[in-house]
Amino acid sequence: MNRRTRRIRRSGVTTLIAFSVLAGGSAALASTAAAAAPAVGTCTVKPADDGLSITISGSGWDPQVPLKIDGGEGLDSVAVSPEGTFSLKRFQKNTDFVILPQAENGPAFVPCKVLKADKQENSDKIRKARNDGFREGVKAGKAAAQENCKSDKPKPHRHHQGLTAEDAAVEEAFNQGFLAGATSAFDKFCHTGH
Repeated sequence: MNRRTRRIRRSGVTTLIAFSVLAGGSAALASTAAAAAPAVGTCTVKPADDGLSITISGSGWDPQVPLKIDGGEGLDSVAVSPEGTFSLKRFQKNTDFVILPQAENGPAFVPCKVLKADKQENSDKIRKARNDGFREGVKAGKAAAQENCKSDKPKPHRHHQGLTAEDAAVEEAFNQGFLAGATSAFDKFCHTGH
């Protein structure tokens, strides 16, 4: 009985060692295959403000792997720079594009992410700044009213010099929202009715 138990244990240990060696070899082969896979980059599509054209940009691509692009009208080749980037301008409104790396062990395709046009993005920033300003103004107006209703209504504290036109518009939207929120809260809590 004792010999049989040893034999079973030895057999089990031998089997475990064999599987460990095989698994280690498989892991080594898998890491070699992963290292051989080409760099997969990103792709974005951004409409122009006028809506007449789009810019398709990519980065992080392996310059040694040829790329094709498909926008539903057939495949075109994409020239990738030595830094792994590309940029194309198309005069169309379609924004559905995919990049097709021509590598054996890479992905079949990479969809391009659609971004907002600068004009739309700026409108969203201004809307967000106005809403943020209103919320901050309500807090400040409520605090000022709770402290003393005979004091002046709070004013926005933001005013920076040398801003870009876009940043100045965002700051102005915040200030307008702040004043509206502060006035609303101050009047509500002080019952001024103005």
